[in-house]
Amino acid sequence: MPNYFSILLSLVFLTACMTPEARAQEKTYDYIIKDALVFDGESVQPIKQDIAITGNRIVQLGQLTREEGREVIEAEGLVAAPGFIDLHTHSDFNPFVYPDLGNKVLQGVTTEVVGNCGMSAAPVTGAHKEHIAEVWRREGVQIPSKLSWESFQEYGEEIELKGLDANFASLVGHGNLRSAQIAMNPRDPTPDEVEEMKKLLREALDEGAFGVSFGLAYLPGTFSKKEELVEICREAGLKKNPCVFHMRSESKQLVEAVQEAIEIAREANAPLHISHLKASSRSNWPKIHEVFNLIEKAQSEGLVVTADAYPYTAGAAELGVILPNAIYQDPGRVARFKDLTKRKKLLRELRRHYEASPVSWDAIKIATVAQPKNFPLQGKSIQQIAETWGKTPVEALVELLAEEEFQVSAFYFSQSEAVMEEVLSKPYVAIGSDSIADGSASPHPRSYGTFPKILARCPKDAVTRDPCWGRSIHQMTVLPARILGLKDRGKIYPGFSADLVLFDPATVQDKADYANPKAQPVGIQWVFVNGKPVVRNGKYKPVHSGLFLTSQK
Repeated sequence: MPNYFSILLSLVFLTACMTPEARAQEKTYDYIIKDALVFDGESVQPIKQDIAITGNRIVQLGQLTREEGREVIEAEGLVAAPGFIDLHTHSDFNPFVYPDLGNKVLQGVTTEVVGNCGMSAAPVTGAHKEHIAEVWRREGVQIPSKLSWESFQEYGEEIELKGLDANFASLVGHGNLRSAQIAMNPRDPTPDEVEEMKKLLREALDEGAFGVSFGLAYLPGTFSKKEELVEICREAGLKKNPCVFHMRSESKQLVEAVQEAIEIAREANAPLHISHLKASSRSNWPKIHEVFNLIEKAQSEGLVVTADAYPYTAGAAELGVILPNAIYQDPGRVARFKDLTKRKKLLRELRRHYEASPVSWDAIKIATVAQPKNFPLQGKSIQQIAETWGKTPVEALVELLAEEEFQVSAFYFSQSEAVMEEVLSKPYVAIGSDSIADGSASPHPRSYGTFPKILARCPKDAVTRDPCWGRSIHQMTVLPARILGLKDRGKIYPGFSADLVLFDPATVQDKADYANPKAQPVGIQWVFVNGKPVVRNGKYKPVHSGLFLTSQK
């Protein structure tokens, strides 16, 4: 089989050796980006130069004549960066349920990593066929009633056929593997069932999955013990694919949860990646320094440990996760909550729990619900709902979960701005929006603003002097590409894929907030995905040039 990459590099070299006059006569390039401040993804300092694109590749950097390009983009005053890689999303079904939404490419995102938190769109086999819709409804996403795929490869083929604005790279959700064997059963899998889970993961990795994700705060991952997790993680580690953890706790048991993830990855001999690193609830904010110490000690001992984070102090998850574990994990919880004869006993149990572990009910706001009659509750806090209904917050919580049969998600305003900035300052932390239910009535603003918000933190009058710009771009490009193992993306370099963003550093800014979560950012001028402009002069036009990336390509 011919080595296409070597052939491409040879063509790049020959092109570079041609005189400007010869290139101009031939109209060598499809696009020339002229006079941009280029951050290549590695360096903190930009270089003013031109970029040439032919087909789906960057083919030349330097000083080029305008006559050499079929289209010339005048980029004086604009920054050119590699297309941003959103390392943590839940966009798995977006092309099917929210087609041509454009919210990511309008932020400069050219690759989305899906399959996080133990839940992925594939594989869908065995008992999981009966549970996948429920899993996603709890997070506010109504997936198609019938799925036309089972395997990981079939999902990739279907979603690329549907049309992608940005590239997709997918992990395999451990929840899919476990549910395929034993559904949502709280028991331990047998050794044979673990072997079947490993086999299913192995097939997906062979078909191009980039790793495995665990959602240990959610069903069914919350039932899994360390021994099971080590076995699954070890399968990924055989190919040096990362094990990506939504840990068991990000609050009271945060330190213990980090220790568990490190121990699993060490025993499995696999790279560890921690999703949406944070410390939730005021009493837990100081714990972040112990977390840093644990991570950096493990790194010093040779374990690969990385993380991602988003620049918001509110998280989002299904509402049920605030319940005590014994209640949340109860397979019969829906019936229990709807049974009025047992309501008093349930309320007593919950009151005792929240007296011992207080909750700020005004800091939990409903994001999505399934029942139309409750649509007006979206955006309101549990405290506000309780007052409207004439109930206590605990009573309102139980009533809402019962009415919605647990298919309700919420925003949790529990984080510290100072802790968030400390997390984002770490050199091993990449940017991931953790976006989900992007096209719903009330999405988290991070679905529409994460990447411009990161850039807007940098001083606008010091693009060539302040390292904030180069470091932030690195967190959104080269770093996530390395974490995931993307071979030719995340950097501006001849021969790499032409995933690029041009933005105005003087104006780039997120506009989405909790009152207006779908507001589009400003300052993102051009976005190329595989050599095709998807955003042109700030305007989005779906061209579906995104690819379903695999670890083999």
